[in-house]
Amino acid sequence: MAAVKDGPWKSLSSGKKVALAAGLSVGATVGYLVYRHIQSSSVQCQSKEESRISVPLDVYRSIARYQSTFLDLVNQKSGAQINVLPNTEEQSLVNFLIQGSPEQILVAQCALEKLATDCEVITDVIDVPQTAFGRIIGRGGETLKFINRVSGARVNCSKDRGHSLEEKGKITITGTRKEIQSAKEMIMEKVIENETVRKRISQASALRQKRKLPETEQFNKAQGLENELLKLNGKDFPSPLTELKQEGPVTVNGFTDNSDTAENSLKSEEEEILSPVSPLEISKFEIPSPDLSFQPDEHLEVYVSASENPQHFWIQILGVRSLQLDKLTAEMSRFFNSDTSQEHRVETIIVGDIVAAPYRDHGTWNRARVLGILGSGLVDLYYVDFGDNGELPREHLRSMRSDFLSLPFQAIECSLAGVRPAGEVWTEAALDDFERMTYCAEWKPLLAKLYSYSHSEISSWPNVKLYDNSQGKALDLGKELIRLGHAVSCEDEGTGMRGDWDENRSLQKMLDDMTGATSELSMSCISLSEVASISGSVDDTIDEEFN
Repeated sequence: MAAVKDGPWKSLSSGKKVALAAGLSVGATVGYLVYRHIQSSSVQCQSKEESRISVPLDVYRSIARYQSTFLDLVNQKSGAQINVLPNTEEQSLVNFLIQGSPEQILVAQCALEKLATDCEVITDVIDVPQTAFGRIIGRGGETLKFINRVSGARVNCSKDRGHSLEEKGKITITGTRKEIQSAKEMIMEKVIENETVRKRISQASALRQKRKLPETEQFNKAQGLENELLKLNGKDFPSPLTELKQEGPVTVNGFTDNSDTAENSLKSEEEEILSPVSPLEISKFEIPSPDLSFQPDEHLEVYVSASENPQHFWIQILGVRSLQLDKLTAEMSRFFNSDTSQEHRVETIIVGDIVAAPYRDHGTWNRARVLGILGSGLVDLYYVDFGDNGELPREHLRSMRSDFLSLPFQAIECSLAGVRPAGEVWTEAALDDFERMTYCAEWKPLLAKLYSYSHSEISSWPNVKLYDNSQGKALDLGKELIRLGHAVSCEDEGTGMRGDWDENRSLQKMLDDMTGATSELSMSCISLSEVASISGSVDDTIDEEFN
């Protein structure tokens, strides 16, 4: 026992004993670390798995279009390795190989499925009031193009629309869910704008004065003209009919003519102040178009503002421009009924000139084109925003402010498509019934559809079909005239909408092609510098309309 105890360990010094103990500890530690590394590698090798997932080819293309680096994004998010496998069998599918731990594969699969859902191209159809289509499409399709560009979706407005104002039209939207939602929001903004404008139009229409001349006034028009003259600035202007009856000198526009007769005076005056253009040479179809586009097969709300017969009447298109016309009328009436209006009296009459003219005894002022001077000395006028005519003394006319001409003329001259008189001419009963059915100058809306357009040597004009929905169903006014025996069906001689019609050609472009965008201004237009202190252009934006 003593020998064992006194063996080699006993013979070692204290320093050697410490060194030996330390060496054993380091070796054990290194061995343990190596063991753990081997075990960890073994576990990782055992837990690495593979998974395959397939998506439709169009979905893959959509994902790649919106997320070109989506594979790198999924790799970073999940930690798995994702690769696209070559297609050997099914050409309509794209296969992905996912490698990693079960957790990594699950995260990668969820990320791919979310991308596929978000980027999948789908089609949605919504119904909107067909009265809002014009605002959604916009002038020349600009608003629709803007919606497509900003949202990224493809928006298509159906051409199949009913004849009722209450009916809805379908809009097809194609794109991703996010794009479709963005397009829907932009479309609904336009629908709300349309409803706001329609309410304001309805309110403004209720305040509009009816322009149709009462029958008693028509019967006594010539004899009672003196009673119709307006009182401007609190003074009654002398009647031109009274002036013609006077035997003494006749005063015209502040100057005294000492000729022997009033007839010679008027004849001499006409030679001096009238332009060489004859009123007969001026086409009444020379009307700048409103800003709203009027596409083939599109239904628009209109007013019939004036009528001669079913083959010759005038419409106004409802919209922001009709609101601006009401604002223009109010502004002109305030300006020309003021004490300063006498400063803007028209000194020289030029045929074709645009002047400011009062409308009968309504106290309102409108824009009018000079057609000529009548034998009575009155100026023959055509109201370019309404389509009707008037006769006024020259001293009642005023020069136009330039900004009062910024709004395009609103009266569009039309013919009723598909009908002609049952006899050689339209009967008085037919004229009365047509005015009644169209609510002429009563500011009740109808639906108009552009059917064709006709040409003459000097002008062209649209042929439209009119529908009345006031009784809950669409009444074709052309068919109603036929039913009443006033008209017979016929084929329009003008160019039809089929075959040779360019879909991008609007009524506005058609009328611009006929006449040019605007007429030349003449001496009756006051420089804007003279009215700098007065409110500016009436050509307001839609934002200003809502404020």
